[in-house]
Amino acid sequence: MATLALVPALALPLGAGGVNQPLVQLVVVVRGGGSVDAKPGAHTCRIRCVWRFQRGARATFSARPAAGSAFAGWGGACSSARSACTFKVTRRRTVVARFGAEQTPVSWSPHVHCTPVLTSVPEILGSEQNAAGGATEAGGRFQPHLRGGTQQHLLNPPCNVDGTPAFVEIHDVVISRAPNRSSDGDDSTNLTQADRPDITNPNLKTIHVEIDGTWIAAGVNPPFWPEALGTRLDVQGFVFWDPAHLDDAWHGYSGWELHPVAAWRIAS
Repeated sequence: MATLALVPALALPLGAGGVNQPLVQLVVVVRGGGSVDAKPGAHTCRIRCVWRFQRGARATFSARPAAGSAFAGWGGACSSARSACTFKVTRRRTVVARFGAEQTPVSWSPHVHCTPVLTSVPEILGSEQNAAGGATEAGGRFQPHLRGGTQQHLLNPPCNVDGTPAFVEIHDVVISRAPNRSSDGDDSTNLTQADRPDITNPNLKTIHVEIDGTWIAAGVNPPFWPEALGTRLDVQGFVFWDPAHLDDAWHGYSGWELHPVAAWRIAS
């Protein structure tokens, strides 16, 4: 039988100006193996829940797949969202989260025979900040990683570094810097995670990415980056740290990169 979870009104935050606002009912429906977390507050739904938020609050919903499952998409009030879903609570609405069987990612590049690890830009960067507001090398999921000049222009990078996967796949990022060709022949741009409005520091959800000039010379590169800012992409590439750009704003005051990028596609 479906379960019904009610959140007491006293647990909800005050509205604008410190005065209690009218409560609005939101229904969350979970289909398949997974759960939905919601903020403000600490709410988790696994089947069907009814939650009450104060009118005018900004509600954020995150999908969490169970073991062996993958997030398949949103429905209802979140149908236009790609990953996390955020909207202003103004009326009664229903949020539907769908989960399906997990599929193993595969390389989109005929040149790369590694199995990519599905991740996100914030997972690579981590949440630790340096004095300039950029991501630190010690933060993030991929430790250790490719690093420095001797590993900067590899035609055949390793699939892992001391047991840590090096080849990753990221969905739903947008081009946030005009692409350009660098002096060493790389075609580079910046990609920002489009579905993380909860991260207010752009340096912690933006990564510099490069289609390597060595790959271009060998004819194994993906197409050059689209020119239009805001173009939504999925991308595969190798996690890399370049210590030469810690003082560069255009590099997010951080050394993190996807370099080389093996493949990209327009996000569906």
